[in-house]
Amino acid sequence: MVNKKGLIRIIEASIAILIIFAALFIVFMNRPAPQERDLGRIIKRLEKQEMISLREKGQQVEIVITEKGERRLLEYDFEELEFRSLKRDGKWRLIMFDIPNEKKNARDSFRRKLEQLGCVRLQESIYVSAFPCKDEVDFLCHFLEISDFVSIVVLEKIERGEQLIFKKYYSGPI
Repeated sequence: MVNKKGLIRIIEASIAILIIFAALFIVFMNRPAPQERDLGRIIKRLEKQEMISLREKGQQVEIVITEKGERRLLEYDFEELEFRSLKRDGKWRLIMFDIPNEKKNARDSFRRKLEQLGCVRLQESIYVSAFPCKDEVDFLCHFLEISDFVSIVVLEKIERGEQLIFKKYYSGPI
């Protein structure tokens, strides 16, 4: 299991790799023989947009993704987010939150995304999923900056209502 700092480091490394590959993809996509200046132009544009910063380390230049760049990449991931696995493990995940009114927009986005992912709303701030979803919920919490207000509880069984939840929202065997 990865802790928050480890998850953040993994995300940061992934973002750095994504930006570099995105830049390379753009350069190579439309040209059979890309020129070095194209990559340089892309890097300069990303630097001007404050998506990356350049640092000299000895005789090499290090490309560092800025917070603004990380945020932009997370926005793309947010829109495309899906549960990695829709395979049941026999457990239920209760996603509970108490997000303050100062973060109303984040709370509303969180609710909408949980519903898009297929989570079932049990109460105003309690959703249930029949599928493993910790990584996805952690990502949403990090992206929306609401980690301190969200909890996940893993349950073996839901008494009275398990069949109803499944019939209403999921197909396939429990």
